[in-house]
Amino acid sequence: MESNPFIVSEAPASDRVAFFKRTYLHVAGAFAAFGALLYTFFVTDVARSIMQGFGSIMSSMGGFGILVVMLMFWGGTYVAQKMAENRASRPSQYLGLGLYVVLEAIIFVPLIVMVAIKTGGNPGEVLIPACAVTAALVVGLTVAVFTMGIDFSFLRVAIVIGSVCALGIILVAAFTDSQLGNWFSIIMILLMATVILYQTQVIKDSCETDQHVLAAFILFSAFVTLLFYVIRLFSGRRD
Repeated sequence: MESNPFIVSEAPASDRVAFFKRTYLHVAGAFAAFGALLYTFFVTDVARSIMQGFGSIMSSMGGFGILVVMLMFWGGTYVAQKMAENRASRPSQYLGLGLYVVLEAIIFVPLIVMVAIKTGGNPGEVLIPACAVTAALVVGLTVAVFTMGIDFSFLRVAIVIGSVCALGIILVAAFTDSQLGNWFSIIMILLMATVILYQTQVIKDSCETDQHVLAAFILFSAFVTLLFYVIRLFSGRRD
């Protein structure tokens, strides 16, 4: 079978380096925009409006509220990813990445509010170490993919099974009004670490060298979800 010179793993070394440089610069840009959005939300009335919207959904729909929020988020994510995958339009790719950044910022608002309450209005006590730990995990996992010489694509089955189980746990907790403790955050951190290993491998083996925006979308999605559960774990330790 003839190799495809445009696939990242089969491209010349200089093209691979350029691809990953562009990809991680876009991931950094996505996180900068994500942080700027959250800051803007909380220095204006946007965060309050978001919380009121979530509260209205939960109060009017009961246990189904969390399901509605999840479905809305997944629907938005699906649209954003399809835009990021649009090979015919670079602006569409950036719009998809931007839309996903906005969706994640909105989803993080209740978490940041919870952290602020638990820290007496000083969320940096949790957010700063959580961000540092997440960054260290991301660097370690990325280095592992590029230096260990292991094909991590075998992790796909574990990710699918783990994701289905996690969804089941979330739904059961929502409908039974149960609390998901620190153990759930730890499980999700392990799951997202597995996802990062797998997704980085997939990018190497499936993406072409001009798909750096899509690659950034994939990695940002995994990294920011890992951050969510690290923050949740650090916050949960204060209970």
